[in-house]
Amino acid sequence: MRRILLALLILGGAITAYGYYSVRTVEFVPDVSTVAVTEGDIVDTVGATGALEAVTTVQVGSQVSGIIQELHVDFNSIVREGDVIMRLDPSLFETQLEQARANLLRSEAEVERLSVAVDDAATQLRRSRELAAGELISETELEAAEVALRSAEAQRKSAQAQVRQSQASLSMNEVNLEHTV
Repeated sequence: MRRILLALLILGGAITAYGYYSVRTVEFVPDVSTVAVTEGDIVDTVGATGALEAVTTVQVGSQVSGIIQELHVDFNSIVREGDVIMRLDPSLFETQLEQARANLLRSEAEVERLSVAVDDAATQLRRSRELAAGELISETELEAAEVALRSAEAQRKSAQAQVRQSQASLSMNEVNLEHTV
């Protein structure tokens, strides 16, 4: 039994020695490229990734809304102050401008009509006062003539205010038409 045990120990030692020396004899050769040393300029190159950002970014918008007729720039285009970026379709704004002009003319005509009505009411009041002085009409008829004059004057003031409003609307529509560029 001793012989078998001794034989096994010798056999195990031989296997271990063989494994140790067989692994150790393989040389590790790194995968490196080499070049011969020469004289020359040193080139310094840097590679980088990132995002470019503009120094100044401006939000651009339109004073009025409408259908774009012409677009002169694209996204990220360089523009300077005063450059035309786009043109809106002016037809709607031209129509609104003509409508504002017509409203102004109508308002002015209404003021003229009511001025005539005020003159007529003033004439009627003067006649009524003359007739009331001679006691030819009642006090109620005289008061009705006074009320008619005050009413006509109030209507004329309202029409004059409408003229001012129509003028403001006309001005606003002229500005809106200019903003289509």
